[in-house]
Parts: sequence; structure tokens; C-alpha cells
Amino acid sequence: MLRADQLDALIERRGVLKGLNSTLGIAAIAMVVFFILYAILLGKTASDQFLGLKSWIESTLGWYYVLIMFSTFVVCMYVMCSRVGKIRLGRDDDRPEFSNFAWFSMLFGCGTGAGMLFFSMSEPMIHFASGWSGGNPFLSADVKAAVAAFFEAKQLALNNGLLPGDTGFPVPSSQVAEAAAGGLKLTIFHWGTVAWAMYGIVGLSLAYFSFRKGLPLSMRSALYPLIGNKIYGPIGHTVDILTVFGTIFGIATTLGLGVEQIGSGLISLGLLEEKSQTVTVVSIVLISAIATASATSGVARGIKVLSTLNTWICIAILAYFLAASNTNYMISSTVTALGDYVSDAVSMSLWTARSPEERVWQGGWTIFYWGWWIAWAGFVGMFIARISRGRTIREFMLGVMVIPSMVALLWFGVIGSAGIYESIYGADMQIYNAAVNNWDYAGTIFRSFDVLTPGPVATIAKVAALVVVVIFFVTSADSGTLVLGRLLAFGQRPPVQQRIIWGMVLGGVTLVVLLLGGDQALKSLQAASIAGALPFSFVLIAMMVGLLKSLRKDGESVIDNEEQVKKLIEREIRDLS
Repeated sequence: MLRADQLDALIERRGVLKGLNSTLGIAAIAMVVFFILYAILLGKTASDQFLGLKSWIESTLGWYYVLIMFSTFVVCMYVMCSRVGKIRLGRDDDRPEFSNFAWFSMLFGCGTGAGMLFFSMSEPMIHFASGWSGGNPFLSADVKAAVAAFFEAKQLALNNGLLPGDTGFPVPSSQVAEAAAGGLKLTIFHWGTVAWAMYGIVGLSLAYFSFRKGLPLSMRSALYPLIGNKIYGPIGHTVDILTVFGTIFGIATTLGLGVEQIGSGLISLGLLEEKSQTVTVVSIVLISAIATASATSGVARGIKVLSTLNTWICIAILAYFLAASNTNYMISSTVTALGDYVSDAVSMSLWTARSPEERVWQGGWTIFYWGWWIAWAGFVGMFIARISRGRTIREFMLGVMVIPSMVALLWFGVIGSAGIYESIYGADMQIYNAAVNNWDYAGTIFRSFDVLTPGPVATIAKVAALVVVVIFFVTSADSGTLVLGRLLAFGQRPPVQQRIIWGMVLGGVTLVVLLLGGDQALKSLQAASIAGALPFSFVLIAMMVGLLKSLRKDGESVIDNEEQVKKLIEREIRDLS
């Protein structure tokens, strides 16, 4: 039984934490306000400082980000395949709260869905054909030269009035096919198992210590095996504040990408002539308001319904590309990319730039992604933990790391291959020019609709894609609002007014950076994500060590008489709701 002195101590500790909730929240908001004022007052200088810090990290610590990401992948594979995989995230008789379909839908809604749509066609195309900073480092110089020569010859043939199949029209060589497979492989590497392992390790740690050990659903709880009750002191506060900043920068990056794609979609539909600050402001204000309203309705209603709807629309988009382009080519390319990735995943995960040109490329792509995933890991991990109670560790890892990677393979394999196929064998260069020459990340997929099915069908496809962008935008901000509230409520359900405040903060930070950053806005957000990931990476290292230590001793409870303590905490949460 729980001794009277232990119960009194717990109640006292929880009471102290309640008192700290508002103080810590005020401190976090004050720091965010300071960042906004700093950006407003310094303007371009602040943007240049972010970019300078990003360049320093790329040139000196790129190897560190590579090792952090690879380490999380190794730990995730170990816990999934070892005997601890049968441990349930909760009591032994607990079962999942959500169906598998709803669970998977919410994973993408709060995770990488918005980014996957943004880069769906443009990134495979760029890794296939762009020569920026030397181009794809996993392709040989001869292959890159063959691709460049092919497209130069195709453009010349089109200028001379020739069409595919005509005598004299260039035919792609085996080296062009190799480059196409390499572009898909590199894209899947950025969005596959290594990326999701980062979310998996954080989500597993939080779910394990909260649902299995009875600690608050807060980032600090993952450090309990290392520092014990000190998680309720300054160290724990610092960890949660770092998570707050990583979350804000990570979500701001995603929202920035979303605004770009909303503008591109509206332009492609003829509703706008060009992107403007007015569109940026209206988009962020309206969607932040919708996301905040959704967050106040709870996970089971707002996020679940929106995520499930989005999943069905994404399935329809995939079906569109399979029907509109060369199905055999897309399937063959996807299967080839899977084989190439499986055989080269480890070497790609540990590849580190050595020359200045390679460092520029890796910083602009891989290190940006790794920084983005690390900065976002606290937010995505906590949300995944929240929706994963009752699942076993093995089931959790399969769902969080393996299955999303297969979905990313299918998504980029179909849409990316469609863009590559039309660029190689199509009768024009529109998709190629949009992605490779103009670097139009957001607009490439909208351009492809006009190429594949000009007319009313293209309009329908554009509207569907725009709806997906908006919903991903909303669910990212929605789940981020909930997570930020929980972080500063020590894992408890945050009050409605706190969720509203954080919804406004997320929209405000994104708006300030986009408006003041000008043409460098998205680069500034990327730089902030990479910089914000650095301090949080130290928390990740401690988290992995603590998780492995605790899993080896799963039979020992972190706190005595878990059932009685859980009832006490649940009663307190109901009182605060």
C-alpha cells in the first residue's frame, strides 16, 4: 500500500507543480515575445544571424546531426526487435484508444504530411536532374553529365518542332534511368525510417514513462531514470522550455511551407495573380484560428476527424496520378527505389560532406531535414505518445517507423515518378522547368495537373490538393497547440484559454518571420529549425540512455502503488479541465 507520508509528499509535489504551471508558461511566452521583438527590431540583421548560425552548424557540426539521427534509428530497431518489444505502453490489460486507420491518419496529420505534399514532386525531380552545388552526391559525375546532356538535347529538339517518337528526338540512356532511381532513393531516405525513428524514440519514451510508469506526459519525465525527482526542478523546466522552442520553430517552418503552397494553389486556380503579404497574413490568421478552434474540441474529435478526411483525399490524389500517368513506370520505379534504399540505407545515413561544395549541398538538404526532425521531435513525439496508449512497443515502432516509411515510399514513388516520367518522355518541359530550373517546390505539383489532364479534371485535382494543404496546415498547428499546452501543464490537459494563447503564439511567430524575412523568409525558418535542434539534441541523448536503462528493469515501478497514484492524478486533471 502507499504509505501516508508518500501520498502526502506526492500531493504536495503536484501542488507545487500546479503553482509553477502559470509561472513556467509566462516565462515561455515571454521568451517567445522576446524572439518576435528581436526579429522585428533587427529585421534583416536577425535573419542574417540565423542564416550565419545555420552555416556554422553545417560546416562544423553536420557530422554530429548525422550521428544523432543514426543513433536513434539503431535504438528504435533494437527495442522493436528485442524481447522488450512485447511490453505494453500502459497496464498489461490496456488496449489502443484509436483504430489503426485513425491512428495512422493522425500520425501523418501531425507529422510530415504537410512537408510530404510540399516536396512530393519537386524533390525527386531536383535530386534527379539539378546540378546545384554539384547535385545529388550519390550519383556519379558521368550520370549527372548524361542527364544534363539529355535535357539540353530535348529542349533543342522541342525548339525545332520535334515531338517524342520523331526521328532525331533524343532517347534517354540507361544513365538517365539510373539518375531517376537515384533521385527517388534520396528523397525516400530523407522522409523514411531514419526520419521517423527520431519521432519514434521520443514518442516511445514519453508514452512508456507516462502510461507504464505513471509519470506526467511531459518531456522531463523521460529523464527520470537519470536524475530522479530533479525532473520537477530547474533541469526539468529547462528541458520543457527547449522543447517549446524546438516545437515553435519546427511548426513555424511547416506553416511557412504551407503558406507558400496555398499561394501556389490559388495562383494555379487563377484566383490570384501573384503571391503577396496580404495572402500570407490572411492564410496564417484564418488557419491558425481554425486550428485553435479545433484544438479546443480535443484529439478524438478535431484532429481525428480532419486527419481521417485528409487520408482519404491523399489516397484519391495517388489514384489520380496512377490513372493519369504511366502506371507501369511508376510502379517499377517505386519497387526499384525500395531495393536501392534497403541496400544503401546505412551508407547513406552515415555519409558526411567533406568538400565545401558537398557541405553546401548537405546543409541545404540532409542537415536541414535532420534539424527539422530533431526540432520537431518533442512536439510530434508527445502527440504520438498521446494517441498510442495501450499499444505494445513492437506495435508502436512498426506503426510509427516502418509503416509511415512505406507510405512515404508509395507517395514519392508515385508522384515523384510521374513528374520524372513526364519530364523525360513528355512533349514539353513544364514540369522539369518548374522543379529544376525555377526551384518551385510548392508549385510543381499544381503545374503537373495541367500537364497530365488539362481542363476540368486538372481543376478538380488542384482543389483537392489545396484542401489537403489546408487540412495539414490546420492539424499541424492544432496538434502543436495541444502539445505546447501539455508541456507547460506538466502533462495535464491544458485549459482552453491556454490552448488559445498557444495557437495565437504559433501563428504570430510564423507571421513575423515570413513578413520580415522577405525572400529569405523560408531560409530563415529553416535556419531557426536547425539552430533550435542543437540544444534539444542533448536532451535526446539523455532520453535514449534513460529509456534503455529503464527498459532493462521494466519490472521495477518508478513510483509505488501505481493504481492509487494514477487515480489521484486523473482526479486532479479532471478538476483542472
